[in-house]
Amino acid sequence: KHNAIVLESFIMNSIALNILSLLFLASIGANAFAPVPKECYSTRVSMGLFDDLQLIFSDEGKKNRAEYEAQQRAEQEAAQREIMDRRRNPEKMAEYEEDVVKRRMKLKEDKAVWDFQQEQGVDAIEKWTTLRSEGKIKVGSDLERDPSSSRLGSEGLVEIRTDELLPYIDQGYVDEDADVFKNVKKMFGKK
Repeated sequence: KHNAIVLESFIMNSIALNILSLLFLASIGANAFAPVPKECYSTRVSMGLFDDLQLIFSDEGKKNRAEYEAQQRAEQEAAQREIMDRRRNPEKMAEYEEDVVKRRMKLKEDKAVWDFQQEQGVDAIEKWTTLRSEGKIKVGSDLERDPSSSRLGSEGLVEIRTDELLPYIDQGYVDEDADVFKNVKKMFGKK
């Protein structure tokens, strides 16, 4: 009776395995066993830099380069005309100079936020944390990121250097416990 149960469970397992195998083969399709058509094979060898040079110096590349240069020239000429018009018109010049003064004041205010790093006897991290909580200092996750540069889980790049926004950038920070020789002396009981 025991052998009959073992034989029956073996048959059930082999049937289940056969069914699973058939389902697997059906899911991948018959294309997995079909030969690859010759159109998929490429006999062209990619030469990297040489292919790029060929693209640049070919007729198509020369045409694209000429279009790009013409577009750049048109944009630069339009900017130059705008500058010349502004210089000839006193109202536009006054408006431009006012805008320049506003931008310079804004930059000066932004730079003044970092004056806390020059204070002696004060830990910069405390003032930095306060300014960050007030929204005057923005770092890493607070900054707007470029969505077109997000890849493989990255949120994207920011347009400024974020290391310049850290608390000890001007002042420097030295960990007192980072002295290797001092720590080695402590290991051997010397002070």
